[in-house]
Amino acid sequence: MRRGLISWSRDEVPQAVLEARVGRLQQAMRGQGLDAVLAYTSFAQPAPVQWLTHFVPYWSEGLAVVFAQGAPALLAALTARVHPWIREVSHVAEVVSAPRLGESAAAFLRERLAAKPKVGVIGLDGLPWSVGEPLIHAVGAESLVDVTALYADLRQQADSAEFDLAKRASAIGEVALRAIPAGATRASEVLAAVEASARRAGAEEVLLRIAPDFTRNATLLRMEGDAPLGERYAVELSVAYKGSWVRVNRCVALHGAPSSWQAAAQWLTKAALSISAGRSTPSFDALPDGGKLSAWTLESCVGVHPLSVVAAQDRPPVNASSEGGVAVLTVELALPDGPWRDSVGLVVGAAGGHATLLAT
Repeated sequence: MRRGLISWSRDEVPQAVLEARVGRLQQAMRGQGLDAVLAYTSFAQPAPVQWLTHFVPYWSEGLAVVFAQGAPALLAALTARVHPWIREVSHVAEVVSAPRLGESAAAFLRERLAAKPKVGVIGLDGLPWSVGEPLIHAVGAESLVDVTALYADLRQQADSAEFDLAKRASAIGEVALRAIPAGATRASEVLAAVEASARRAGAEEVLLRIAPDFTRNATLLRMEGDAPLGERYAVELSVAYKGSWVRVNRCVALHGAPSSWQAAAQWLTKAALSISAGRSTPSFDALPDGGKLSAWTLESCVGVHPLSVVAAQDRPPVNASSEGGVAVLTVELALPDGPWRDSVGLVVGAAGGHATLLAT
């Protein structure tokens, strides 16, 4: 369950922005002959429904249905008691109570669509079977097509609202990491200070991982207890603000940052700026001071999850970057004086151009 306040600021995300996103999807639907598009939402898979309607569930699950015209309908596996709240925080044509989501969705589509429709599903492979099976019985397996790639193409053209939210989330994360106490000796001190800062700044979700002794073990852990801090430790903060997720990383040395870290940060910034449309692999110049690149990932929203790895050092790119897409580049370096980890949030630049950094 999410713990932060989820609300809809129409100054930050105007209704017209949501209508424009749905309109772009409906135009693409007409081009592919789709009668409807379905987007499942849950705590773990909120991205498409949030982008289309601004709705993010605290718990439970739901299904947004986009027809050829009008705002989406939202089938919610929640009691009618929370329907007023759903209408308050999202832009939908109607909210339908659907305690048995799959069966309710099947009945809903049978009432609204003609026989043998063509129905697109965002994230079809990840659709829970409890939802997918009744849909197959209702419209037929041949009627359901995966439109994740179509959604990803639309989503990667970030509008000004998405850019501003990602920038705010990034700022919340950076400030939170700067709140780490200088004299901290235990992981709990670090994690508590980071989460407190992010929550006070308006984050509705905060996920933290830490490598308490980064020199000995670079594995980032979700702490369920406590641990002493080594001479060098690393923190990863994933933060959501109004449904927009970013990830920020920071390496900390108890006795002050080595001089090599400044050069490494400049190197990372240059690599991030090299990411442009059609190019998901950054341009990594030679590292200063004889360092080596241990690992890197580029993450973006290209499916049902807020952030997915689209490129990394150990795999080919999932797809080419699109201009305007919000992404996070994370690197881990082996410097002569020890390991270092950091990340940069960015907006993918035009082909042949440069990315724009979220942090200013």
